[in-house]
Amino acid sequence: MMQDLLSPLLAYSGSYRGGLSNHLPMELQALAELGADEGQLRRHAARHGHLEFLQDDGRDIADTCGWLGDEASEAAWRRRFAWERRQGEWLRHWAGRLRLVQAAPAGASFHGLIRLAYALRGGVDGEIDAALAYALSHWKLLDLPGQSPSAQTLPDLLADWRRSPILLPPQGGLILDDIERALALAELSARLPPGLLGSAREQRRYCRLLFLATRDLDALHLITAWEAALSLARAQGLAEVADSTALQMQAALIGVFIYCGCPALDVAVPQMRRDAAAIRRMVLRLQDAHSIKLALSCLWLAGMEGDAAWLALAEQTAQQGWKAIALA
Repeated sequence: MMQDLLSPLLAYSGSYRGGLSNHLPMELQALAELGADEGQLRRHAARHGHLEFLQDDGRDIADTCGWLGDEASEAAWRRRFAWERRQGEWLRHWAGRLRLVQAAPAGASFHGLIRLAYALRGGVDGEIDAALAYALSHWKLLDLPGQSPSAQTLPDLLADWRRSPILLPPQGGLILDDIERALALAELSARLPPGLLGSAREQRRYCRLLFLATRDLDALHLITAWEAALSLARAQGLAEVADSTALQMQAALIGVFIYCGCPALDVAVPQMRRDAAAIRRMVLRLQDAHSIKLALSCLWLAGMEGDAAWLALAEQTAQQGWKAIALA
């Protein structure tokens, strides 16, 4: 059924309206994983009037040199992958391309990584190719300068910045724009030690606390991106993401923390009242794609980490949507 639902959507670009990401394929996969029936899936699939058709610049697919990070190359990547599948060459390149996506998770405001993780779980070749094309054409590394000689841990760093915030002037933009503006602040490098400051699991916990403290959309995407990154790692038989991925996600966490005004993270964790099966049924009543994806990511992370706090956030999201005020 997912083949039938996703195939008509392949005519559309991975983004629309100047950079907003096409969530519909991810939303459909999330609903399928949550147990949606065919009628529910078809109703959601029909909501594509806001999307834009993919434009192909007709470039030669014989040589992909220079395509990485070139947003205009999305259609050409898809043509290239289709050719490779016909020639039996696709798998030969897969591992290297997957490493590229994992090394730059913030590209397309995390949606290349997230869409690829969802597509792999769905197993529809055309959607896997579309997700990979989107990730590679929007590939972007975050620059995280670090010069301070102090040996701080991630909790120490965030607490220190809470006491003396680095302020970012308000300005609307895409999630990646928000993060890059924060990381480009002149005073950042002098206050930031180089290297990885916290483990991947610790980072995920702080992303959860940041979201609970702010209910910010950028912070929400840190959670869904972390779930996608860990999901891809587990699909490769790995217990955890590579350090290169964790370092980029740390940069994103710091950027969103600054963007949100360096808030206090000593927030109450919502109390869980239902089990995972009941939460899944509740999520199916939601209509907002971000709420659906956040709840599913929390359910996945609860299972992968054995942490009930993720289940509690999934339940709260299922009850009230992602903008809900944290429960006491």
